[in-house]
Amino acid sequence: MRRLVVCLVGLALSAPFASGATAENWQPVPGDPTFRYDADFMKLDEQSGMVVLRYASGGKAAPYATWAASKSPIMMFAIDCAADAVIDLGLDYKGDGKLPKNWRAGQKDTGISAMVGPAGKMACEKKDTLPKAAQ
Repeated sequence: MRRLVVCLVGLALSAPFASGATAENWQPVPGDPTFRYDADFMKLDEQSGMVVLRYASGGKAAPYATWAASKSPIMMFAIDCAADAVIDLGLDYKGDGKLPKNWRAGQKDTGISAMVGPAGKMACEKKDTLPKAAQ
């Protein structure tokens, strides 16, 4: 009986690491219910001071990682709130949340609201409370 308990506990503890899946917590974007953002992915990059954001359209049909490319892909952005600028990090068709190499050196386009809409405004409002990470 003790072996069974040890085995079950071991399996339960190793399951999250074995899957290799990125944690996802898709929440509706305030002010735009047609879009959802990944609350677990959104972080403040310590090196650049930018907020890194993943979001997608499509209501309640999650998880987005399994969506076909013909549907709405996951969009990724780095937002520089102080400069009102955004770096388009491209599309995340796989749903793995991997950022492109040298993403901090990407071209910054002005106009957070024009590029990211309400999701960008929400990200800047939450900037001071976001977890910090070296992406």
